[in-house]
Amino acid sequence: MNPYRPARLLAAVALAAQGLLAGCGSSVPDTVKIGVALPLSGPSAARGQDLLNGVKLAVNELNAAGYKVAGKPVKLEVVAVDDKSDKATAVKVAQELVDQKVIAVFGNLSSDITELTIPVYKAGNVPQLFTSSADSLTALSDGNGFRLVASDALQARAIASYLSDPMKANNVAIIYENTAFGTPINKDVSTALAAAKKTVSLSEPVDNKLADFSAFVAKVKAAPPDAIVAVLRDNQLLPLFKQLSAAQLSQIPVIVTSAAKTSTLAAGPADMNTVYLTSSSLDPSEFGGGTAFLNKFRAAYNAEPVWAAHYAYDGVYALSHALRLAESIDANKLREQMRTMDPSVPVTVSMRFTPGGEQRYGAIAVYQRRNGQWQPLMRSDKW
Repeated sequence: MNPYRPARLLAAVALAAQGLLAGCGSSVPDTVKIGVALPLSGPSAARGQDLLNGVKLAVNELNAAGYKVAGKPVKLEVVAVDDKSDKATAVKVAQELVDQKVIAVFGNLSSDITELTIPVYKAGNVPQLFTSSADSLTALSDGNGFRLVASDALQARAIASYLSDPMKANNVAIIYENTAFGTPINKDVSTALAAAKKTVSLSEPVDNKLADFSAFVAKVKAAPPDAIVAVLRDNQLLPLFKQLSAAQLSQIPVIVTSAAKTSTLAAGPADMNTVYLTSSSLDPSEFGGGTAFLNKFRAAYNAEPVWAAHYAYDGVYALSHALRLAESIDANKLREQMRTMDPSVPVTVSMRFTPGGEQRYGAIAVYQRRNGQWQPLMRSDKW
C-alpha cells in the first residue's frame, strides 16, 4: 500500500474543485452592462434623464460598495442610448443594446414606444424593465418584461373612483391621445364610470402632436361636463388649458394622468382653477427611504427628481439582487429570479413582481396642483 496515495488523491480532488469554481466564476464577466433606452432629448427628455439618473445613482453605489456575483467582484456599467421618443429610433437603439450584450435594459418611457421595442428585446433574450404603464405591455412581453410601477388598469379605476367620490362628477368628458398610452385608459375609465352609473358625454381621441384643441373646446362649451379627464402629456395640456380658459371654461375641474406629472405642468400658468393628477409614480417623500434617496440624488445631480428616478434606482437594486441569486448573467436564470424573489430595496421597500411581470405592490396616488407643485391628497392599491 502506498502511504502517499491518499494525499495525492486529496490534492487531485482539491485541484478539481478549484477548476470547477474557476469555471463557475468565469461565467460571470468582470464587467456587466446594463442598458438604458429613454428619451434624452426632445419634449420628454426631463423624464428620461430622471430615470437615467436613478439608474446611474444605484450603479455607482453598488460599484463603490464592491458588488460581487458568485463571490467575484463585478463592475456594473451603464450603456445609455437616446430613443428620442421616436419609434424608428427606439427600435434601432434597442437592437444596438442587444448587440452590445447588455444583461437587461431599463426602457422605454412612453407606452407606444415600449410596445415596439418589446419584440426586439424578446428576440434578443434581454430582460426589460420599464415604467410604461399601458396594461397590455406585460402580456406582450410574455414573461420578459417587468413593470416598475402600477399599470394603467389600476390608474383607470383610480380616476373613475375619484370622479365618483369625492368629486361627485356625474357627467364626464374625456380627451385622450390615440396611442397605446391613451386609448386603453379611455376605454377602462369609460367602463368603470359606466359601472358607477356615470355618463361619459364626450370621448375625443386626438393625435399626440396636436396643439389646436378648438374642436374639443367647442364641444365642451356647447355642453359643459362636470369634469374633464385629459389623458395627454404636459406639452399638450398647456395649450389645452389655455384654450379652455380663453373659452371661459376654467371652472371645470380636470384630472390628468401619470405622463403629466412634471414640474413643467405643475409650475405652468393657472389657466384651470382645479387640476388633479393620478400617478403610478408616488413621490419619494411618501416612502420611508425617500429622504435618504432625495439627499443622495441632490448631492449627485444638484437637482430634484422630476418623476420616477427612485423606481429606476430601486429597479437596479432589484436586478442586482437577481444577479446575486442567479450567480449568473444567464437571461433565463435572471428572469426566473425576477419572477420569484422578494427583494428589499432602498426607497419603496419591496419591489416584488408577479409571475406576469406586474408590480405586486403598485399603488396610485392622487395629487392636486397647488402653488406650482403637486400636493399629495391620497393613495391606494385598492381602488
